[in-house]
Amino acid sequence: MKYRRLGRTNIEVFPIAFGGIPIQRIDEESAIKVIRRAIELGINLIDTARGYTDSEIKIGKALRGINKTVYLASKSANRTKEGILRDIEISLKNLGVEQIDIYQLHGINDLDTFNKVFAEDGAFWGLVEAKEKGLIRFIAASSHSVDVLEKLINTDKFDVIQLCYNIIETDVEDKIFPLALEKDIGIIAMKPMGGGVIPNPALSLKYVLQKEFVVPDPGIETIEELEENVKVAMHIEPLTEEEKREIERIRKEMGKEFCRRCNYCQPCPQEIPIWVILHADSAMKRLPYQTLKSGWFYDAYRKAKNCIKCGVCITRCPYNLPIPDMIEKKLEIIRVTIGD
Repeated sequence: MKYRRLGRTNIEVFPIAFGGIPIQRIDEESAIKVIRRAIELGINLIDTARGYTDSEIKIGKALRGINKTVYLASKSANRTKEGILRDIEISLKNLGVEQIDIYQLHGINDLDTFNKVFAEDGAFWGLVEAKEKGLIRFIAASSHSVDVLEKLINTDKFDVIQLCYNIIETDVEDKIFPLALEKDIGIIAMKPMGGGVIPNPALSLKYVLQKEFVVPDPGIETIEELEENVKVAMHIEPLTEEEKREIERIRKEMGKEFCRRCNYCQPCPQEIPIWVILHADSAMKRLPYQTLKSGWFYDAYRKAKNCIKCGVCITRCPYNLPIPDMIEKKLEIIRVTIGD
């Protein structure tokens, strides 16, 4: 088992990181147990965010008394300099540390957001100031958009990028990976199992791990799934012909209705955040009930109920997905799940 160098940060990490979204759903005692078990098994990079409700707090409590080196990554969706500096202070307090290794601009998914964070009072400059003060070590950004990732990388201002990568979402392989490698930017791969919806998660994780320069960070909720993921990471072997055939089968089966989060379908005339709704299955597997019922996810659900099936999104989708019909199906799943 080889540790992986996270680009120009020169941080050497276990082949997988610990994704901190799902621990929002479990009680504090259970979260602490699974985090400490992860560290015990060798995982030394934990990724979380200000937006993940109490995830940072649970991680901070789990780290008390730990004498192993554990690298921390967090992120903020605040778009202003002052706002992100406030969020960093909160993250430091929650995590119980004086410095966070990697801090990310969270979800830079469109050009408007890109321009906001680089404006004179934009969040990027808050990260620069935080780094100068020693509050963070490395500046990073996460994005679901291949086009925006390219722009972020080309600024040459980021030490790490976080992107979607799994056996279905492979668009980053052609352009983003080579660009990031050229600039020696570390790569963290979110959604290595498609947010929990890919039917063979171990195979999808193994696929992602074939790229030795990528560090996948699967969201982990139980010790059982943690140990399964670590087992895959500890025994990385080339894909067999049978596994390659299985990957193609899954792609054919899921590709007909799998949103890649590229956002080419936007803007929706009804202001529906389409990819959020199309990935509702994943959200409901990972998010706490209160977010599903009253947070940003519920706001997206409320807007989606206004879909008039105008079809504008279909004309823009490069994958020819039947988006209005997919929205209708997801709305019913959400309604049943949250009892709305």
